[in-house]
Amino acid sequence: MKLSQLMAIGYNERLDAIKSVVLPLAGIVVLLVVFSIMSPTFLQVSTVITILRECAVLLVVSVGMTLVIIQGSIDLSAGATVTLSGLVAASVAQHANVVVAVLAALAVGLIVGFVNGFIFAYGKVPSFLVTLGMSMTAGGIGTWLVGGRPIQVTDQAFRWISQRMLFLGVPNLVIWAVLIWIIFTFIGMKTRFGRYILALGGAEAVSKLAGIPNRRVKLMALTLAGLCAGIGGVLLTARIGAATPSMGDTLTLNAIAAVVMGGTAITGGVGGVQRTILGVLVITILTVGLNSLGVMPYTQQIVQGIVVVAAVALTLDRAKLTVIK
Repeated sequence: MKLSQLMAIGYNERLDAIKSVVLPLAGIVVLLVVFSIMSPTFLQVSTVITILRECAVLLVVSVGMTLVIIQGSIDLSAGATVTLSGLVAASVAQHANVVVAVLAALAVGLIVGFVNGFIFAYGKVPSFLVTLGMSMTAGGIGTWLVGGRPIQVTDQAFRWISQRMLFLGVPNLVIWAVLIWIIFTFIGMKTRFGRYILALGGAEAVSKLAGIPNRRVKLMALTLAGLCAGIGGVLLTARIGAATPSMGDTLTLNAIAAVVMGGTAITGGVGGVQRTILGVLVITILTVGLNSLGVMPYTQQIVQGIVVVAAVALTLDRAKLTVIK
């Protein structure tokens, strides 16, 4: 390969990396400006706190989703796992202390993620089908567990996880979410596992020839995604002081949208957890801004759908697609 061709490839890669960061940043700025003009009370401290609160759980779930998408897979069970974990946490909290309740919820997330990963990696069933089936299964188990009724959380120690403010008026909910984002950013950027999932998403056949344990990487990615969903279930339950059979319904699609908007290609191999926070902010600012303007929920769905399609179109790596189906 000629030197000019190598330079062209390197230039295109740098351009794509810049674009994946600049575009969501530009989207955040545009949304802030537009909503500030349309609603003079939008840019104030209370709105900032609301945005931070709203994006916290979505950020945690999206972090796990990023690990799955970047390896070229998908997890459609994230929202159901959040719900099931939250229902288990709330149920256990009625009879045990907060530590036991949290551990039970995290165990649920790990089990769901592990089952997803094992069937996908070792059973060789497409991740789409595995996680779609798990979504229905987890949702059914959660509804059966509580008889379709919400479970109130009266334990103040449990509510403290999300509702209190220990640092500069920032809710604990936000602090936990940022810590998890930092930890997984480190894993993605500085560990062998992080390099493996990028290689797997870039070219699975090549990564196998390079000696990367593809099946173990797939299993680990989906297991960690389940763990993140379990953490999200705990945080969401503590925030609202209750767990309901439908509380995680919107999180799956919102997490996928946030990951893609943050610059992680839906085809895999490009992006990272560090970028996902940008997509989460875009989704959250859009939602909070539309709510502040009194936009009806169905209109919000139309706007969000358009934004998601635009984000996928801009980040899709068409070089990997020989056929568009």
